[in-house]
Amino acid sequence: MVVINNSKALPTTEDEGGTTLHEPYIDYEPLPVSDSPFLLLKGNRDKVEPGDCIFTFMSVPSGSVFRRRIPALCNKLFIGSHYGWIFVLDQLSEPSIFNPFTGQEIPLPSITTIPNIHISYTNGDSSHMRYVYRKWYTNEFLDYTDEEFHGGIQFQKIITSCAPSSASNNFTVAAIFDCPESLAFVRAGEAKWNIVEDETYFDLMFCDDGSLIALEYWRALHIFRFNDEGFWVQKMSICTPEMVYFPHQYLVKDAEGGILLIRRQNNFTEHAKTGEVQVLRLVVNDKSGGKRWQHINDLDGGAMFLGTNASLLLQAKEVKGAIQPDCIYFSDDWWDQIPDDNDREHQHRDICVYNLRKDTIEPYCPLEIPRYSAWPFPIWFHVSSTLAN
Repeated sequence: MVVINNSKALPTTEDEGGTTLHEPYIDYEPLPVSDSPFLLLKGNRDKVEPGDCIFTFMSVPSGSVFRRRIPALCNKLFIGSHYGWIFVLDQLSEPSIFNPFTGQEIPLPSITTIPNIHISYTNGDSSHMRYVYRKWYTNEFLDYTDEEFHGGIQFQKIITSCAPSSASNNFTVAAIFDCPESLAFVRAGEAKWNIVEDETYFDLMFCDDGSLIALEYWRALHIFRFNDEGFWVQKMSICTPEMVYFPHQYLVKDAEGGILLIRRQNNFTEHAKTGEVQVLRLVVNDKSGGKRWQHINDLDGGAMFLGTNASLLLQAKEVKGAIQPDCIYFSDDWWDQIPDDNDREHQHRDICVYNLRKDTIEPYCPLEIPRYSAWPFPIWFHVSSTLAN
């Protein structure tokens, strides 16, 4: 049996050997912070060649297009971003955190440290590696090639408690993986994922104090607090306005530190398309302490960017250029719509803007997104002046 990265722990101040610095990029230039946030997609608008390492950053506020050659991202899936870093999976679904400004890559613990996922054999060639995976609903073990595994069983969202650094032991990485959506996390110095068992989750959000809030499937909030010995969970039940199921739900921290819940419903014709959006704020009764979700119809002039990336809320003073106030920008995160290699170039992606005040949904596409850029599907990428410095 082969083990990948199993001995690599998340770097700490005592262990700085877990990072890789890639060769300088060809034609690389830092992205203008004033043009952030961006929509990141593979390839360029004109053409793409096999093994092409060109990636396009489309600025939302200015509409400018920046193309960068980033060899370190070739043949990998980018599945999200946070604090100016990109979360990527290699061809064997092994996760890492990549900084497109510095070329630094921090490996995360192997996917094989998650229970029920094992490597069966490799024949001396990692390209022929196979995974044995135990299905949650049948308890039977199924055999996958690495390509089949990469296309259907993987991390769906990864976030971090603060800007990652190989010289810091203060950050935690949390992830939603598999189906149903389970929660895993890893702290600096740990060599394997910690799994939260018997629960399924829609979304995750870190607080300023380092605690993690997870939205449970029935809309309860689970608050995870960490210490040197482990973690403990506080479960918060909340009255909900209705029990209608929404397949995509997101947690967002508002400007005052409160919690917002965004629910996204899809209509299906030939492909998934956003058909309804609800925005709710967690309200706590000062006298009884009771909690409930309350519908809201504006963001106080701010704007949100949601998808597989860590949820982002820009305050009104940060809304600039073509960014529309009181709007939510959605990227496509419909993982069930993962096509195979033959269909990916024809896949539509549901990227849209929801206006809270008008209650309207419009497609968002500042430039025509090429069909070959549908996979990996585009993600939002944001960097502030603080992170750039």
